[in-house]
Amino acid sequence: MGRSCGQSGARAVPTQSCTCPRSRDRWPMAGSGEFWRRRALAALALLHAATGSLLPLETERLRATVGGYAVMNCHLDFPFGNEIPYHLQWDKDGETIFSWYSGDGEPQVADRWGGRVRRVTGHGLGGGTVNVSAVRETDAGLYRCRVTFPNRTPPARNNGTFYYLDVDGGNLIVTPPMNVTVLEGERAELECLPKSPEWNVQWYREGTPIEALPELALRSELAINGSLLLRHTVSTDLGEYECRISAPDGQMQSASAFLDVQYKAKVVYSPKERYLPYGKSASLDCHFSANPPLTNLRWEKDGFLFDPYNVLGVFYSRNGSLLFNRVDESHEGVYSCTPYNSLGSEGPSAGVRVRVQRPPALTARPQPLYLVRLGATVTLPCTVTIEPYYALPAIRWRKKDGSELPEGRYSLMEGNLTITNVQEDDRGVYLCTVSNEADEVTVETELLIENVPPRAPYNLTALASFDSIHLSWVPGHNGLDVEYNVWYRERAESEWRTMKILSRGVTDATLVGLRPGADYELRVLSQDHIGDGLFSKPIFVRTLDPELGEDESETVFVAAATESATSAGAAGSASVAAADAELAVSVRLIEEGALVRWSRAPGDPARCTLRWYDASEPEHRLLATVSTLQDYILVSEVEEGASYWAGVQCAGALGGAALRVPEYTRLRGVAIGSAAAALLLAALAAALCLVRRRLRSHSHDKRTR
Repeated sequence: MGRSCGQSGARAVPTQSCTCPRSRDRWPMAGSGEFWRRRALAALALLHAATGSLLPLETERLRATVGGYAVMNCHLDFPFGNEIPYHLQWDKDGETIFSWYSGDGEPQVADRWGGRVRRVTGHGLGGGTVNVSAVRETDAGLYRCRVTFPNRTPPARNNGTFYYLDVDGGNLIVTPPMNVTVLEGERAELECLPKSPEWNVQWYREGTPIEALPELALRSELAINGSLLLRHTVSTDLGEYECRISAPDGQMQSASAFLDVQYKAKVVYSPKERYLPYGKSASLDCHFSANPPLTNLRWEKDGFLFDPYNVLGVFYSRNGSLLFNRVDESHEGVYSCTPYNSLGSEGPSAGVRVRVQRPPALTARPQPLYLVRLGATVTLPCTVTIEPYYALPAIRWRKKDGSELPEGRYSLMEGNLTITNVQEDDRGVYLCTVSNEADEVTVETELLIENVPPRAPYNLTALASFDSIHLSWVPGHNGLDVEYNVWYRERAESEWRTMKILSRGVTDATLVGLRPGADYELRVLSQDHIGDGLFSKPIFVRTLDPELGEDESETVFVAAATESATSAGAAGSASVAAADAELAVSVRLIEEGALVRWSRAPGDPARCTLRWYDASEPEHRLLATVSTLQDYILVSEVEEGASYWAGVQCAGALGGAALRVPEYTRLRGVAIGSAAAALLLAALAAALCLVRRRLRSHSHDKRTR
């Protein structure tokens, strides 16, 4: 089975092939005349008589367009399936166009077919398959593949294959361009002969008109016959060229070919200096260009041949680069490379001075921690050792959290970072990175602001019910480990009550046990490890009046905020919905306190509420209420001997668990008392034994007297 292809524009369009029957009345001779018809039939008859027709004689019909290609498949039939020396020959209408002896280098191709017929291999293709490229209108005709065996009798077998090629689309192009290979600097010609000299011929390189490439246009010209002439080729001319012919009636036909410009291997880039890191692996590249491909690359060091095979720890890479396994001072010097291909070399590269550089060394580094007052000036040192003949290392300061250095309040002098008028936002971890060609070194220091409390919370939002208020807020400073206390009172009273948030990071709380229909003032105080911070602005909330019905209480809410940007949606509902499912809750006593955990679906956005009760009394007394998006809460304050109940509600699920804290002090006292009593009893027993012994010895003495 053969393949054929035509070209439409710049692309090849394959067409279907069909098998021609052997009937004499149906020979596919496309207008070639009675002479060609009789000649083809005579050739078929002679071949049939000579070979004995061991294989069915069929002619496969192929179709291609001018400028396209046709692949003619030819499977080789060796005696007993063993390959032996053979001669492959392709004929066209009785004329030999391709001849090749197995084992020879280059095949013999007829003059008119030079560069257009070549053997091809691939999946499903036989050993005698050829490809006819840059198809011309005169290529139409009958093709035969024939294989003979010069060292065997009989010298031939019935493995010949016949193809008939029809050529379409030759209405505009008579001779399409074909692939051309030239040496750099030579003249190149790409043919493209139109049927009429009056038709317009235009050339393109890689889809771009030649006129749009000024450098190429200066060296090229369009011949009278439509051919493109390149007077002086350079290596960058390599590529695909397309010829487009257009007729006055609007018809257009195109064909393309590839121009291959070959040149000696040459160096295209060579740096003056190269720094290699001491003690690490590195590579030294030779930047070259070669067509045909590179065959050899030679290195020199300080004017002498440098053979990596004779140098310990140095190797060749596949592209010719030098690989240093572990760089040391012995690798310093001036290196040059010379690339070679089958055409030779343009010469060695310019010398590259290789210097071995050690990683940067710090002469002054910052302390691990700096404690600075507000408004003060602080200098963070980071200076390096200066080595002669080497470039200065690059020094860069940055904050570890990615924030910018204080604009207008910092300066860099010889690597030292100075910050003036220190502000609260300047606290954090600072990184000094020193880098050179060899390595990169980074040191860090932390800057703390002395006696700076956390910022006050803001955007307080409240939602009230009959006897409770749900309060939420926005933290005043991100990144601080802050605890919160809620201060609240009735506006008619002067006594403040407080509620401590048990878990860090929680920014909402529910105040319970409030008086219905009363006005309350609420504030939030933030605390960190330094001490108390600032109170938030107050928020005034009124609990619902008891006269409101149950239906009205579900829809009526009161929301107030300390700032205009407050979102009332941040507050949760204060009413407890009826639980539709049971929630698995566990409470475990750990060193930090009581850890309450519950089960919830991953990614559940619902907020869970923990109500922490004192279960020591007959009626449980609510101690605290905390809401969270997590599946756990740590209660840090528990008392020995106390009993607690943890009630957790997540959406429609409700559950709880009890916790009894052992009385460690009492148990310790009982244990000490028991140990003391045991020691006392042991002492009494020992004393009794001693007294009995003495009494026995005294009575024995009386009897002997």
